[in-house]
Amino acid sequence: MKKPEKTQVLKIRGAKVDDYFVCLPLLTALYHGDIGSDFRRTFEDFVESEHGIVLVAENTKVLGVLVGGYHLDIDWEGKTAKIDALIVDEPYRKQGIGTELVRHFLAEAKKQGCKAAKSRVNTENFVAQEFHKTLGFTKAKTYEYFLDFVHPR
Repeated sequence: MKKPEKTQVLKIRGAKVDDYFVCLPLLTALYHGDIGSDFRRTFEDFVESEHGIVLVAENTKVLGVLVGGYHLDIDWEGKTAKIDALIVDEPYRKQGIGTELVRHFLAEAKKQGCKAAKSRVNTENFVAQEFHKTLGFTKAKTYEYFLDFVHPR
């Protein structure tokens, strides 16, 4: 596939509930098709909640999506921000779109009074790990564990 020309003027904006279907293909790709029955409601909750944010990068179409949130963190003695999902449409990667999405998110996190930002990255996604390093993120010295209430073992 031929790589597209450098994107036209890029706009980063907060998503609206109506953006669900234009964001869905990218989010489906990010989650390898594992989109559950509550995904739309969750997307809408992130859009509408004061504790969540969905950013879209677009020119004539949506090229990237970032989903994040803000919450209290005892370790930081205050509020922190967390990137829950970040994806850029494959033909438009390596053009600074992901960087702009993260920069907008971090600026909003600072306005929200956050003391730090976190981002979860798959241990096998070395490209994403390097991307985060270029933005100044450092690898935490903690592990993330979870307990699934919906599908218990």
